Amino acid sequence: MRFTSLVAPLLLLSAPIAAQAQTPAATVEAVDPALLAKAKPIAAVILPDGTMEKMMGPMMQKMMGPMMDGMTKMPIREFLKVGGLDPEQADKLGEGTIEEMMAIIDPNFRKRMDVVVNSMMPAIGRFMGRYEPDMREGMAEAFASRYNSAELDQIGAFFKTPIGAKFGAGFMELAADPHYIGRLQKVMPEMMQAMPEIMKSSAAELEKLPKPRTYNDLTKAERDRLTALLGADAKKAN
Repeated sequence: MRFTSLVAPLLLLSAPIAAQAQTPAATVEAVDPALLAKAKPIAAVILPDGTMEKMMGPMMQKMMGPMMDGMTKMPIREFLKVGGLDPEQADKLGEGTIEEMMAIIDPNFRKRMDVVVNSMMPAIGRFMGRYEPDMREGMAEAFASRYNSAELDQIGAFFKTPIGAKFGAGFMELAADPHYIGRLQKVMPEMMQAMPEIMKSSAAELEKLPKPRTYNDLTKAERDRLTALLGADAKKAN
């Protein structure tokens, strides 16, 4: 089992900005410039420069260790269920954990995880920091679309007070607070166990859809188009 297979679910759950379904740009309504002007100072307080690098770097590093500990102590069969193994087959396996398995296969597994996390999270932080201005603009647009002029005035006035400034500057960091993360850690094992059942909710609907086409099902024009898109023989890439 690769390290990334363990890290991926943690990133999805613990990253301050969770993966969300994108709204097509064409459906996003333009915001009132006057409201946007009032919303921008609010967004600047909530997402000041350096926030993402701080959160994805030192703060995330501190919480990833305990979360990884919780994940590796789960029975391997629970991970296999999430990976698609038939639950009945998985339940026939023992209750051995990833931690126990890796102690045999790779005694330096935990050190290896620490090295990856301690280098990966700061790098992600630096990457996210490059897009912080755009995120701040998006946050301002979101506020401008949700609140009217009077409400933005009240919110802005609050953030100009000492307690408001403190609340705003630390708001994003709440996602990495140990009190919150501690609760999230307790949910992870149960969520992994429930995932096969959760996935069943879409299985019936997916069965109703036509199966994806194979290369042989495509017309010559479609094959040529695939080859052009891939920059290589589509049949070989199939």
